[in-house]
Amino acid sequence: MGKLGVGIGDEFPLEDGKPAGSGQGGERDAEYEKRREEFRKARDAWREQRRQWRDEWRARRRAFRDEMRARYGDAYDGDDHHWRSPYWGSGSHHHLLQLLLIVGLIMLVIAIFSHIYILFGLVVLAGLYFAYRGGFDHFDFPDNHHSASPPSAPPGAKN
Repeated sequence: MGKLGVGIGDEFPLEDGKPAGSGQGGERDAEYEKRREEFRKARDAWREQRRQWRDEWRARRRAFRDEMRARYGDAYDGDDHHWRSPYWGSGSHHHLLQLLLIVGLIMLVIAIFSHIYILFGLVVLAGLYFAYRGGFDHFDFPDNHHSASPPSAPPGAKN
C-alpha cells in the first residue's frame, strides 16, 4: 500500500539515477564493438553465400525447364504443379483418386479386423438362421429312448 501524503520529490527524488560512469548507456567497450563487427561480417558472408546458392539453383531450374521443353514440347508448360501428361489427362487428379481408394480400403480392412469377434458372431447367427430356414432345427431334440415308461399300477390295485 502506498503512502498518502508522499509527493514525487519527497521519498522518490527524480535525480536518483545511475551514475554516469557505470558503463551503461552510450559508452561501449572495445570488445563489444569487436564482437559486433565480427557478427556483422559473418552475417553478411552467410547472406552472400545464400544469395549465390539461390542464383545457382535458379540457373539449374531454368536449364531443366529448357531441357524439358526441348524434349517434350508443349506437354511441359514449365510449371512444376501442372504437368500435362498425354496419357493421364491434365493434373494428377487420377492419381489422387487412386490414392484415396487405396487408403479407404486399408481403413476398411483395419475396421474389419478390429471388430473380428462381432463379425464372427454375426456370421454364426446368420448360419443358424439360414440352417433353420432350410429345415434344420437345432432345438428339435429327439425322443429320449432311455427314459423309463410311466409306472404301471401295482398288482391288486384298483383302477
